[in-house]
Amino acid sequence: MKILLLPLFRMPSGHHKAAEAIVGHLSTMEAEIEVKTIDCLSHFHSGLEAVISNAYLKWISRKPALYSKFYHTFMYSYGTRSASRSRFSLCFWDNYLAWRLEKLMEEEQPDFIICTHCYPSKLLNQLKAKGKVNAPVINVYTDFFMNDVWGKEHIDFHFVPHQQAKEQLMKTYSLKKEQIFVTGIPVHPFFQKASRPESEGYVLIAGGNSGLGNLTALIDQLSKAELRYRYKVLCGHNQKLYKQIRSLNHEKLDAIAYTSCRKQMNRYYEEACAIITKPGGVTITEVLEKSLPVFILDTLPGQEEINRQYLGEQHLIYTLDLQQPVEQQILDVINNEVEMNKWRKRLACYQLEKDAEIKNSLLAVFKSKEPSYAPSLKKSAWNPYLG
Repeated sequence: MKILLLPLFRMPSGHHKAAEAIVGHLSTMEAEIEVKTIDCLSHFHSGLEAVISNAYLKWISRKPALYSKFYHTFMYSYGTRSASRSRFSLCFWDNYLAWRLEKLMEEEQPDFIICTHCYPSKLLNQLKAKGKVNAPVINVYTDFFMNDVWGKEHIDFHFVPHQQAKEQLMKTYSLKKEQIFVTGIPVHPFFQKASRPESEGYVLIAGGNSGLGNLTALIDQLSKAELRYRYKVLCGHNQKLYKQIRSLNHEKLDAIAYTSCRKQMNRYYEEACAIITKPGGVTITEVLEKSLPVFILDTLPGQEEINRQYLGEQHLIYTLDLQQPVEQQILDVINNEVEMNKWRKRLACYQLEKDAEIKNSLLAVFKSKEPSYAPSLKKSAWNPYLG
């Protein structure tokens, strides 16, 4: 069985992390599966990919309000019928990339296609509507909402973040419930199952890789305060931030350089007592899987604004105010046993919305579309409810 995974860009993102999570789950199936990940835009036109990536990063950092307006105007319109068809169109590039994608499918001949980015999903939706692609397509959503760009009507299966998203697909796009699996946002198997240490732990700060947001102001405030907790800052590839923190020579502020080691990242999550971060879909899901209280410092325009709204409505996150002492805001939550018990109950309710884990949902899809794939999967891999 051959599976194509389709992110869009080469640059690190939640879409890539979701694709890696899917690969991680497929690798546990003990089946004869060939998985190939293709960054569509990079594969088809690497020069264009570089231009778009750079333009996007400059846009959200220099004109965040303008990007937010663009996103809410052209890419997301929840609650209206117009959301059933994407209003985001690149005209010539849509047609060109759809043609390239069609040729790629003819060359690769995949048995299944998994999209972790909305744009390849949109193109495949169009190709399937015209009968030019026959392989089953699975949308794996990487935020706490589904924007208008994702293909919907002609996509075979949807792995959604929560029950509300399932109901939306059924109501707005007339999809059958058998096509939709509430799996939550994909998390690599390595990060599942929390195991909290007995020690007090430290506060983890994430989001330094992009160099965006209020991290500088946060670090400045913490460096001048009498701190109870130690703070570890994940700097990623941001050498400027890394050097800035190191130069402070502060006994309770540690700069952590980029690591691609999941074992190390899992250790950071396991040893922390709380995390300060941005509302990216995959990162938030990882830390919620670890039952780690989440404090939001800053939000990028577009997707993260909508993620933040949903998470706030579910009372799964806490928002920090830089005009007030940050550590005291954290202490008021994590040292309040009544509040922490309420948060744990809300978290448990959210996690109970899942119909099945990613692995079992993939197995169900494989079985439903092509029974001949089943013999290659060991019997022990099947969840009993799948038959």
